Amino acid sequence: MAGETKEQQDAAQGYVAAKPKPKPAVAADAPAAPMTEAEVEELPKTIVRRLVKDKLAQIAGAGADGEGGAEVIVNKDAMAAFSESARIFIHYLSATANDMCKDAKRQTINAEDVFKALDEIDFPEFVEPLRTSLEEFRTKNAARKPATAKKQTEKKRKLDNEPAPQDEQNGAADEANPNADED
Repeated sequence: MAGETKEQQDAAQGYVAAKPKPKPAVAADAPAAPMTEAEVEELPKTIVRRLVKDKLAQIAGAGADGEGGAEVIVNKDAMAAFSESARIFIHYLSATANDMCKDAKRQTINAEDVFKALDEIDFPEFVEPLRTSLEEFRTKNAARKPATAKKQTEKKRKLDNEPAPQDEQNGAADEANPNADED
């Protein structure tokens, strides 16, 4: 038995290795099943689940006794309800923000349009936390932006210092002095 492979030893002991199931044959030119409008507009389930569970964990952790409660279990139907509610809220908020934008005779929705839309749809309590969050985001990205600009400047310097390939050098010389052949 020392020279046998693992599969042979398993077969001798009565173990059967699981064989991978063959994939169903799909025609190469068969179109994918068209998605319904609801499927296209559906929010990612994992993100909705994470948001709901994180918020519920925050609420449970801030209980009166100061101890974190047991993990809250959210069933499938409730998760679908959260997802659909969030989708509808996003549609309603974006339509209202779009109306604010059109009233100002613009085509691009900006953050102020969203803030005004939140007031318009009776969610003014969201405006200040959203402003704070947006400022933090802008500050964080502004700190990263100079580093990115510096890297791009260094790349340009490196490209300027590298010699161009022979064909490009000849073409560039010809373009720089177009009357050189007329002498």
